[in-house]
This record gives sequence, C-alpha cells and structure tokens, in this order.
Amino acid sequence: MAVSVKNSEGVKLLIEEVARAIGVSPKELIEYYEWKANREKLKKMKPKRMTKMEAKKVIEKWKKEKPRMSEGEAVKLYYEAEEEIKKWEKLERKLKKLGLE
Repeated sequence: MAVSVKNSEGVKLLIEEVARAIGVSPKELIEYYEWKANREKLKKMKPKRMTKMEAKKVIEKWKKEKPRMSEGEAVKLYYEAEEEIKKWEKLERKLKKLGLE
C-alpha cells in the first residue's frame, strides 16, 4: 500500500510541475489529457455507413420527436465547443514546445 501512495504522490507532483511549466492548473492539464484520449478514440472509430432508406427513417423519427434544443442553443453550443478545442490545441502546442507531448 505504501508503494502506491508514494507513486501517486510522485504523479501528483509531476502533474503539478508540468502544469506550472506551461501556465495552467493541474486540473486543466488532466482535463486536456482526458480530451485528448477521447479525441483519439473518436479518430479510431469507424463510422457506420448508412443507406439512403436508413437515413430517411432516422430523419422521419427525429421529425416526430420534440426538439431537445433550439437552433440558437445548438449554434451557441457549437461555438463553445470550438473555443474549447482552441484552448486544448493551444495547451498542446505549449506541451510540444517543451518536448512533453
């Protein structure tokens, strides 16, 4: 048990040092690595091809359902996501510049 505690303390210190070096909080650094892992998973996923009939069925189903968000909310969410991506890419460039990525 003592070994795992020492290791976790070492990892915590390492994260804090790297975060300090690139000018972000340790929490943001961890969030960046989570974002990057999810991005890699998405890149590896193979999209399922859909026939035109299947696509029409999905569209018809969506038309019958009540919209979960308005068009304005969707646009706002899109721009928020775009800003978030820019933030993570900026952090990624800093890590690469320091040779940590």
